[in-house]
Amino acid sequence: MGNVLRVLKRDVLRLLKTPPALVVVLALLVLPSVYTWYNVVGFWDPYNNTGALRVCVVNEDEGGSSDLTGELHVGDMIVDELHGNTQLDWVFVDRDDAMAELDAGKSYAAFVIPSGFTSQLLSLTTGDFTQPKLEYYVNEKAGPVAPKITDTGASTLDETINSTFVSTVSDVAADAIDQALGESREKLDASRSRAVEKIAQAVQTVGEARETLAGIGSATDEAQGKVGEAKDALCRVRADLGTASDALQTVSGLTTQMQDGLASFSAAAMPAVGTGLSSVSQASSKANQAVGDIAGTIGEAQGSVRATLAQAQAVVDEDRALAAYLKSVADGLPEDNPGKQPLAQAAAQLEQQAADAQATLEDLTRISADTETVSQATAQAGNDLNAAVQQAVAGAQAYSDNLFGTTIPAVNGSLAQLGAASSSLATAVSNQRVLVDQTSLVLDQLASTLCTAKDALGQTDGILASLEEGLDTVRTDVLSLGQSGVLAKLVGEDGLDASKIADFMGSPTELETEQLYPLNAYGSAMAPLFMNLTFWIGAFMLLVIMKQEVDGEGIRNLTVTQRYLGRFALLAVMAVLQAVICCAGVLVIGVQAASAPALFFAAAVASLAYLSIIYALSVTLQHIGKGICIVLVFAQIPGATGLYPIEMTSGFFQAVYPFFPFTYGISAMREAICGFYGSHYGDAIGMLVFFFALFMAFGILLRPLMANVNRMVAGQVRQGGIFNGEDVEIPARPYRFSQLFRALSGRDEYREELRVRYERFTRWYPRLIRGSVALGLAVPVALAVVFALTPAEKVWLLTAWLVWLVAVFVFLVVVESLRDSFERQMRLDGMTDEGLLELGASRNEMERSAADGDDGAEGGAVR
Repeated sequence: MGNVLRVLKRDVLRLLKTPPALVVVLALLVLPSVYTWYNVVGFWDPYNNTGALRVCVVNEDEGGSSDLTGELHVGDMIVDELHGNTQLDWVFVDRDDAMAELDAGKSYAAFVIPSGFTSQLLSLTTGDFTQPKLEYYVNEKAGPVAPKITDTGASTLDETINSTFVSTVSDVAADAIDQALGESREKLDASRSRAVEKIAQAVQTVGEARETLAGIGSATDEAQGKVGEAKDALCRVRADLGTASDALQTVSGLTTQMQDGLASFSAAAMPAVGTGLSSVSQASSKANQAVGDIAGTIGEAQGSVRATLAQAQAVVDEDRALAAYLKSVADGLPEDNPGKQPLAQAAAQLEQQAADAQATLEDLTRISADTETVSQATAQAGNDLNAAVQQAVAGAQAYSDNLFGTTIPAVNGSLAQLGAASSSLATAVSNQRVLVDQTSLVLDQLASTLCTAKDALGQTDGILASLEEGLDTVRTDVLSLGQSGVLAKLVGEDGLDASKIADFMGSPTELETEQLYPLNAYGSAMAPLFMNLTFWIGAFMLLVIMKQEVDGEGIRNLTVTQRYLGRFALLAVMAVLQAVICCAGVLVIGVQAASAPALFFAAAVASLAYLSIIYALSVTLQHIGKGICIVLVFAQIPGATGLYPIEMTSGFFQAVYPFFPFTYGISAMREAICGFYGSHYGDAIGMLVFFFALFMAFGILLRPLMANVNRMVAGQVRQGGIFNGEDVEIPARPYRFSQLFRALSGRDEYREELRVRYERFTRWYPRLIRGSVALGLAVPVALAVVFALTPAEKVWLLTAWLVWLVAVFVFLVVVESLRDSFERQMRLDGMTDEGLLELGASRNEMERSAADGDDGAEGGAVR
């Protein structure tokens, strides 16, 4: 911040040391305000001088007559009225003179009252109406505002004609009514007696009608009681029907369940019973067969057993015979024979075994006989059981056939009939409930109707009572009418005043205007627009006449931002002084101010906001930025609500006007001049502050990035030798480390790649320049043709034309920047390694490029 103040102090001292420069500064401070002062004075009260606008009136009307109005000359009446009208300079001439003056521009408009004007106007009274027409001629070449003012004169003339005709007809009609009233007075007395008699009859009739209404009211009360009793009975019946319906539904459900149960039982039991009986019969037969088989087997086994026993008996007999033989042999041996004793023992043992075997055989014989007996008994029992089972199966099958074939179908049919009857009866009961509900609803409607009828009867009785009372009053008034002179008071002792009625009909209303935020003059209303134009033009003049670049003389370590803010501080002081001088001047002229401090403050803020915009664009974009500033002021004059309400402008301006700073500058000053409402003043000031901050940030952030482009443009402007320009007093952007590294690490490769790219660009460069110039001219021509031949909104086409021109300029700057970038990179190839290293070491230092380009110290934005 210290360097910023040092720059400001140094610049102020430079101005003070140069008196001619102070004269220029004084001119810069005062001259822009002269624009506002002259325009405010010139537009101070233009609509108060409309009486000097010459308008010709040609009266060719021949007059006319009708039964109602008699002879009438509306044209002469119009001329008489216009003689007393001072809104315009009315002159009365013939048609030829009027047209000659209009063509020559001596008159702004001409009105011709045709010859049949009165006759056509009076056709309204005959039922065969023909619309009368005035001839209106206007010279629009005389100026844009004069035709609008003469249009107002046409409206005034039309109102004069209408008022005159209505007044005349009303005057004649009032005379006719007054005459009719005189005749009616004579008939009034005769009518009064008849009216009194008729009124008495009407009073009697009304009384009889009231008695009849009273009887109807009593009958209505009785009917309401009957309706209540019937509704109670219906409620009880509905409850009983509900119970019966529920019971019948239950019965129907039970019968259905029973039918389902029987069906399920029959479907499940009948096959099971048949299968079971068949199984039992088959099992019995099989068991009996098995028993027979067993008995046969036992018989066969008995035969085998008997044969076996016989064989065993033979073996036992042989054993006995052998034992007897051995015993006899042993007895035949001597006592001392060693074999005698063992042989005797063997014989004894064999005898014993034969005895035991004989006993066993006897037991087996007895068992075999018992077995045969049991087998025979079992076979008999099987036969008996099978016979009994087959008999039982036959009986069970007969019962099953009777149960499933006759009994269950009969029960199921009965249940079906019972269910159908229950459902039908339940449906009938439900229908009866619906009928009961409908009847109840009808009774409710009947009760409501009876109540309404009773109320209506009461109201009718009241109306009849009022009517009876009114008839009595009317009868009294009619009786006293002939004696009170009411009619005379109504129309006056001398009848109707036709002139007053005509005046009222000619102008029945009077418009009373109350102004909100009143102004002392039209110039006060126009002052905000002219003041904002002054602030914009003043800031633009500062950037055009004064240097926008800041040198570093006498100030060390001056950064780009400090340079930007230091010069802006000086211009800001001058811009605020411009605003103060302008405001003081308009107040001296007589522009009103609801708050003079608020006006000065709004002017200062608006001036600083406009300076921020113009300064940022001019310094950052050089001559292109100045061109944009001019375009912006052009666009803001019709689009910032300075002349007309924004609703009267085209859709384009209605869409973009919120983005114009003029919109908020004019709004803030209108608040300070006309009066404040809500937060309008603060909102407008806030938006101006926003524009100020936005473009300050734009300039501070973008200026360093555009350093090389600005230096290139400044150099080419200086080389042209025609345009005014100045050196760019900011350091060039240095080479990138990647470029320096490539130049150091692979010089030959870098040189070859750069050469190829530069040759390709060189081939395309003239084509790009010629193509952009050709398109820059062709597109505007095409847009001009479209502009002339299409009904499209012209402002959109004009805006497209301006945007295209800006795009062409930007494209040309980009192409030139690329060429400059290639040339700067080519310089790296001619530098030594030491020079490249020094360039890299000093890339952050502030350097200025000379007009012919510096070898080692030059940096640039390389794209």
